[in-house]
Amino acid sequence: MLIKKIQVNNFGKLKNKEIELKNGINIIYGENESGKSTLLDFIVSMFYGINKSKNGKEISNYDKYTPWADGEFSGKICYELDNTENFEVYRNFTKRAPQIFDKNANDISKNFTIDKNEGNKFFYDQTKVDEDLFNMSMVI
Repeated sequence: MLIKKIQVNNFGKLKNKEIELKNGINIIYGENESGKSTLLDFIVSMFYGINKSKNGKEISNYDKYTPWADGEFSGKICYELDNTENFEVYRNFTKRAPQIFDKNANDISKNFTIDKNEGNKFFYDQTKVDEDLFNMSMVI
């Protein structure tokens, strides 16, 4: 899988950020507290949703990343699967369901498994990679 483009509208301290990634290894670098980890959490949240429960932490990820400034708590990711199919995901984090579009901009959101607790499982349906495996192998 190749993430081609990331658009962060508002997520934690990140606002109006657009990043285009190339095939191969992409290095995101910056000073401490510049948003590198926030960007990684944004990517995971785009594919798997954002957790509103604390799960033993002091604050939920939803509360942690609610925008620091005014604006829509949302973003978009464009990616290509290994079979060369291209997709775009738009997610407004204040709503449960993401919108998934194919290469022709058709909304295909309803084509995927929808779990009443976990929401739309489009990324798992496409890749068979759950959130734990994604975090262990892709988020470094």
